[in-house]
Amino acid sequence: MFIKLGIIAGILILGGMIFSNEIDILFPTTSASVINSLKTDVSNFGSKASDSVEKRIDGSIDKIMDKTGKTISNEISQAGNEISNEISEVKKSSQKIISEEIPNLNPIESIKNIFVTNSTSQNSKSTDS
Repeated sequence: MFIKLGIIAGILILGGMIFSNEIDILFPTTSASVINSLKTDVSNFGSKASDSVEKRIDGSIDKIMDKTGKTISNEISQAGNEISNEISEVKKSSQKIISEEIPNLNPIESIKNIFVTNSTSQNSKSTDS
Protein backbone atom coordinates (compact mmCIF):
# COMPACT_ATOMS: atom_id res chain seq x y z
CA MET A 1 0.00 0.00 0.00
CA PHE A 2 2.75 2.46 1.01
CA ILE A 3 4.78 1.43 -2.01
CA LYS A 4 1.85 2.30 -4.31
CA LEU A 5 1.37 5.67 -2.59
CA GLY A 6 5.11 6.35 -2.86
CA ILE A 7 5.09 5.55 -6.58
CA ILE A 8 2.08 7.83 -7.17
CA ALA A 9 3.66 10.68 -5.18
CA GLY A 10 6.94 10.24 -7.07
CA ILE A 11 5.15 10.42 -10.42
CA LEU A 12 3.27 13.58 -9.36
CA ILE A 13 6.45 15.26 -8.12
CA LEU A 14 8.42 14.28 -11.24
CA GLY A 15 5.55 15.47 -13.45
CA GLY A 16 5.38 18.76 -11.56
CA MET A 17 9.12 19.28 -12.03
CA ILE A 18 9.03 18.40 -15.74
CA PHE A 19 5.93 20.41 -16.55
CA SER A 20 6.42 23.30 -14.13
CA ASN A 21 6.64 25.85 -16.95
CA GLU A 22 3.39 24.59 -18.49
CA ILE A 23 1.68 24.65 -15.11
CA ASP A 24 2.79 28.27 -14.62
CA ILE A 25 1.46 29.14 -18.06
CA LEU A 26 -1.89 27.40 -17.49
CA PHE A 27 -2.36 28.64 -13.89
CA PRO A 28 -0.26 31.82 -13.46
CA THR A 29 -2.25 33.24 -10.56
CA THR A 30 -2.40 29.97 -8.68
CA SER A 31 1.33 29.45 -8.49
CA ALA A 32 1.94 33.12 -7.67
CA SER A 33 -0.74 33.16 -5.03
CA VAL A 34 0.57 29.94 -3.50
CA ILE A 35 4.05 31.43 -3.17
CA ASN A 36 2.70 34.72 -1.83
CA SER A 37 0.42 32.86 0.51
CA LEU A 38 3.35 30.82 1.79
CA LYS A 39 5.40 34.00 2.27
CA THR A 40 2.53 35.59 4.15
CA ASP A 41 2.04 32.51 6.31
CA VAL A 42 5.73 32.32 7.15
CA SER A 43 5.91 36.00 8.05
CA ASN A 44 2.72 35.70 10.12
CA PHE A 45 4.14 32.67 11.89
CA GLY A 46 7.35 34.58 12.64
CA SER A 47 5.50 37.57 14.05
CA LYS A 48 3.18 35.35 16.11
CA ALA A 49 6.15 33.42 17.47
CA SER A 50 8.04 36.57 18.41
CA ASP A 51 4.91 38.06 20.03
CA SER A 52 4.41 34.87 22.01
CA VAL A 53 8.02 34.86 23.16
CA GLU A 54 7.78 38.54 24.17
CA LYS A 55 4.59 37.89 26.14
CA ARG A 56 6.15 34.94 27.96
CA ILE A 57 9.29 36.92 28.78
CA ASP A 58 7.20 39.86 30.01
CA GLY A 59 5.07 37.51 32.11
CA SER A 60 8.16 35.86 33.58
CA ILE A 61 9.73 39.21 34.40
CA ASP A 62 6.49 40.36 36.05
CA LYS A 63 6.34 37.19 38.14
CA ILE A 64 9.98 37.57 39.17
CA MET A 65 9.43 41.21 40.12
CA ASP A 66 6.31 40.35 42.14
CA LYS A 67 8.04 37.50 43.98
CA THR A 68 11.11 39.64 44.66
CA GLY A 69 8.99 42.53 45.93
CA LYS A 70 6.96 40.26 48.20
CA THR A 71 10.08 38.57 49.55
CA ILE A 72 11.77 41.88 50.28
CA SER A 73 8.69 43.32 51.98
CA ASN A 74 8.30 40.15 54.07
CA GLU A 75 11.94 40.31 55.15
CA ILE A 76 11.65 43.99 56.04
CA SER A 77 8.45 43.45 58.03
CA GLN A 78 10.01 40.50 59.89
CA ALA A 79 13.07 42.59 60.75
CA GLY A 80 10.80 45.44 61.88
CA ASN A 81 8.80 43.07 64.08
CA GLU A 82 11.97 41.69 65.65
CA ILE A 83 13.32 45.18 66.32
CA SER A 84 10.02 46.32 67.81
CA ASN A 85 9.92 43.23 70.06
CA GLU A 86 13.47 43.87 71.25
CA ILE A 87 12.69 47.55 71.91
CA SER A 88 9.62 46.63 73.95
CA GLU A 89 11.66 44.10 75.96
CA VAL A 90 14.35 46.69 76.66
CA LYS A 91 11.66 49.19 77.64
CA LYS A 92 10.06 46.75 80.06
CA SER A 93 13.36 45.74 81.65
CA SER A 94 14.45 49.40 81.93
CA GLN A 95 11.17 50.35 83.58
CA LYS A 96 11.53 47.44 86.00
CA ILE A 97 15.11 48.33 86.93
CA ILE A 98 14.26 52.02 87.35
CA SER A 99 11.19 51.27 89.46
CA GLU A 100 13.25 48.97 91.71
CA GLU A 101 16.27 51.27 92.08
CA ILE A 102 14.60 54.67 92.59
CA PRO A 103 13.22 53.86 96.07
CA ASN A 104 16.67 52.67 97.12
CA LEU A 105 18.35 55.81 95.79
CA ASN A 106 19.61 58.09 98.56
CA PRO A 107 21.43 61.06 97.05
CA ILE A 108 22.88 62.28 100.34
CA GLU A 109 24.34 58.88 101.11
CA SER A 110 25.78 58.66 97.58
CA ILE A 111 27.49 62.03 97.96
CA LYS A 112 28.88 61.06 101.36
CA ASN A 113 30.26 57.84 99.92
CA ILE A 114 31.98 59.75 97.14
CA PHE A 115 33.72 62.12 99.56
CA VAL A 116 34.56 59.41 102.08
CA THR A 117 35.99 57.19 99.36
CA ASN A 118 38.05 60.08 97.95
CA SER A 119 39.37 61.17 101.36
CA THR A 120 40.39 57.63 102.35
CA SER A 121 42.16 57.09 99.07
CA GLN A 122 44.03 60.39 99.50
CA ASN A 123 44.99 59.50 103.09
CA SER A 124 46.35 56.15 101.98
CA LYS A 125 48.36 57.85 99.22
CA SER A 126 49.86 60.37 101.64
CA THR A 127 50.86 57.65 104.14
CA ASP A 128 52.48 55.61 101.37
CA SER A 129 54.77 58.45 100.32
